[in-house]
Amino acid sequence: MTTLNPNILSRQQVFAQSWPIMLANGAGPIVGLVDTLMVGRFVGTSALAGIGLGAVIYGIVYWGFGFLRMSTAGLAAQSDGAGAEGDVQAHILRAIPIGLFIGCVVVLIQFWLLPQAFKIYTAAPEIEASARTYINARLWGLPATLGTIALMGWFVGISRSGLALGLQIVLNIVNIILSPIFVIGLGAGLYGVGLASAFAEWAGFAAGVALALREIKRRGGFRPRAFSKATLFDKTALSKLGVANGNIFIRTMSLTLGFNFFGNAAASEGETFLAGYHVLMQMVTMAALVLDGFAHTAEAVTGAAYGAKDKPRFDRAVRMTSEFSVGFALICGALIYFGGPFLITALTKDPAVQQSALTYLPYCALAPIAGFAAYQMDGIFIGTTRTTAMRNAGITAVIIYIGVHYLIAPSLGAKGIWIAFLIYYIMRAVTLGLAYPHITRHLRTQTPRNKDNTRN
Repeated sequence: MTTLNPNILSRQQVFAQSWPIMLANGAGPIVGLVDTLMVGRFVGTSALAGIGLGAVIYGIVYWGFGFLRMSTAGLAAQSDGAGAEGDVQAHILRAIPIGLFIGCVVVLIQFWLLPQAFKIYTAAPEIEASARTYINARLWGLPATLGTIALMGWFVGISRSGLALGLQIVLNIVNIILSPIFVIGLGAGLYGVGLASAFAEWAGFAAGVALALREIKRRGGFRPRAFSKATLFDKTALSKLGVANGNIFIRTMSLTLGFNFFGNAAASEGETFLAGYHVLMQMVTMAALVLDGFAHTAEAVTGAAYGAKDKPRFDRAVRMTSEFSVGFALICGALIYFGGPFLITALTKDPAVQQSALTYLPYCALAPIAGFAAYQMDGIFIGTTRTTAMRNAGITAVIIYIGVHYLIAPSLGAKGIWIAFLIYYIMRAVTLGLAYPHITRHLRTQTPRNKDNTRN
């Protein structure tokens, strides 16, 4: 597992940090792919459409509380760059309990939340019933999911991406083993698919805690300061965490609104289009999370440079991670376009769904090319915890997206739905880009810190 050189960042180091994140992030959607495969092959088309709608609704919670990863990554990176080991450890000691608590609360109130969700995301009764079955099972793993999100952010923030990969490997192995057992062996159907994923989330969380403990030991063991009441409940640190989490939550909910608006628009086109959309979104998600490997590396290296108040180091980090992102965006787009037909055939045996997915595959292939800049800007702003700008940009971009959708979708139909979605990616980058000069201007006024003199 590679630790980045804190002083001279090379392309080799950027890739060494990014490829485990790419694999870890790319492995994340495998849970969804396995679920889709089991349902598409052994349950039926209505259930496949239902799992697509269920994934959209479940994503509200999953992505809505994504601030646990982002704030933990940014704050840990800055503390690591400043040489404050006690603070590095305190960040994860705060984040994990918050994640577990939020997850437990959502599980307890799910019987009130789900009816509200289905008032917004409407579908045919059989699709809604399938979605409800899937979500009810999947939610049992939510506390572990949110705890895992915090751990992933901490691993990224301290530039230990290999640990994030190890966590995901455990999670996916468990899911790949359990899903066929529950669906084929026990005949648990759609509920079994969701339950297998929930068990896998708990296995991944347990592995993540074990890896975090081993990493802390490698870094010299727990610092007493990290456990002290003065550190854990430091007013300045808690205020910064609260502001960051609040802003990122609003930004993430805006982002979730955008993606769920896309999903709801797909649902309005009927069962076949929705099922095909769900198949294509597996590719979009996998490409996005691969490209996020460089965005996550940007979080770590720009955050560490920002914490060290080192502008040349910051500029180099931005440039090198972005170079890789451009190249891999083109590769992902090509892989989707040329390899998509094979994956579509593998994921569903329904000819109508296959044809629908093939029709809109070119738009799907453009998604990583249209979106790579948005991912990179997210990484930079998370690493520097410029969360107010992220909040404002997120709100602005989704308003523009919805406006464009209603402008072009009525005349272009399903094609317009995809085109508006691609424009949304572009606007996410543009709105953040307008705030980027504020970061560089701030760094010009700072005196670089000596990391060796601040370690605690």
